[in-house]
Amino acid sequence: MSSYIIDVTRENFADAVLSNSHKGPVLVNYWAENAGPCLRLWPVLEKLANDYQGLFLLANIDTSREKQLAHDYSVNSVPTVKLFINGEVAEQIHGYDSADSFKKMLDKYLARESDRELAAAVAQYQEGNKEKAFEQLNSLVFIDPENSRIQLTLAKLLIKEQAYDQAYALLEKTPLKTENDEAVVLMTNAAFLATAEKLPAIDRLEDLLKNSPDDPQLLFQMCSHKMLQSDYEAALTLLLKSIRNDYAWRDGICSLCVRGLFIMLGKDNPITVEYRQKLIDQQG
Repeated sequence: MSSYIIDVTRENFADAVLSNSHKGPVLVNYWAENAGPCLRLWPVLEKLANDYQGLFLLANIDTSREKQLAHDYSVNSVPTVKLFINGEVAEQIHGYDSADSFKKMLDKYLARESDRELAAAVAQYQEGNKEKAFEQLNSLVFIDPENSRIQLTLAKLLIKEQAYDQAYALLEKTPLKTENDEAVVLMTNAAFLATAEKLPAIDRLEDLLKNSPDDPQLLFQMCSHKMLQSDYEAALTLLLKSIRNDYAWRDGICSLCVRGLFIMLGKDNPITVEYRQKLIDQQG
């Protein structure tokens, strides 16, 4: 095995995986010798590790020997591959998958040439040269569209500058809205904040809803009002009603905002658990 591939046990897990993941990505391969898909996946992972020449560390955990390590990270089947970044699981792939799938996952986190220019643009913004910073960032979006960190950073700065519609439109044009939790949260916040800027007086909004209780725009405006009050249950109730009435309204913005709220609240939050089940029941 190369120096980019290591075997991990309970004794060295903290150093080999958690500590190293603060220096760069660590791809943890949970495997077992008697599982055919693991044996098929191994050459794929080994080649990737060698091709990337140390840009990430491949750590192998034999789950038949390290049952506690598998249990600690909820590994119930093999192969399971988890990508650790800064001590946390950033993404995972269950079962056998192609090299392209792993490359796509890894490339989101590996340093790229454009990252240096991204850092320079952020420095410009922090120094007060906002116009120059946004000019550089908009240019980088076209130079390296595969670097999601550029789009995410630009969206955050646009939100900071209260350019909510621009931030939403930027991320809506990318695949990030379906595959990146941070992008979904940013789009959700941008959508609510943009709508909140144009809210009618609450008494007026309530009267309008009485006359048109299924109007999607009015429902979303009331949802944004509830979000300003941190009334997540009321917001989710309104979103689920909108989804039931017209799922495709504004290209599915209500469904995206439900996902965003679930991510913000956390998967184990009682509100998330309750409203995820309501969404399932509604769709069923």
